[in-house]
Amino acid sequence: MEVEPEDAARALDEIRLRREQVLTRKVIPAWHWWGHAALIVMLSACIETGGVFVWVGVGVFMAVGLAIDLPVRRRARAAAPRRSLAGPGSGWRTLLALLTFLVVVLGVCLATGLTLKAFGVPYPGTIAATVGALVFAVAGQLLVRYEQTMLVRLSRGRG
Repeated sequence: MEVEPEDAARALDEIRLRREQVLTRKVIPAWHWWGHAALIVMLSACIETGGVFVWVGVGVFMAVGLAIDLPVRRRARAAAPRRSLAGPGSGWRTLLALLTFLVVVLGVCLATGLTLKAFGVPYPGTIAATVGALVFAVAGQLLVRYEQTMLVRLSRGRG
C-alpha cells in the first residue's frame, strides 16, 4: 500500500496538532490560583489575629484548599501526557521555572513584610501575604503558560 506524499503530510500535521492540544490543554483554571491566593490571605489574617482564629484559619485553609484542588487533580489525572511527549530537555527547564516562581513569590512576601514591620505598619504579615498572593495568582498563571509554550517548542524540536 503506497501513501501519497500529500496524505502523509496531512497525517503528520494532524499528529502535530493533536500533540500540541495535549500539551496546551488547560488543567489549572484561573480560579484555582485566585482561590489559593484568597486562602493565603485568610490564613495570614487568622494567624496575625491569634487565639482561636489560628485553628479556625488552619481548618478552613485545609478544607477549602482540598476542595479547590480536587477538580484540578481529577482533570490532571484524566489525560496525563507521557513525559516523552515534549522531547528531551523539558525537566530541568520546568524545575528552573518553578524555583524562580517560588523565589519571586517568597521574596516579594518577605521584602514587603519586613519593610512594613520596620515602619511599624499594623498587620504587616497580612498585607505582605496579600501582595504575595497577588503575585502568586498572576505569576502562577504565567508559569503554566510558559511551561505550555516551552513544551510545544520542545515537541517541535525547537528547544
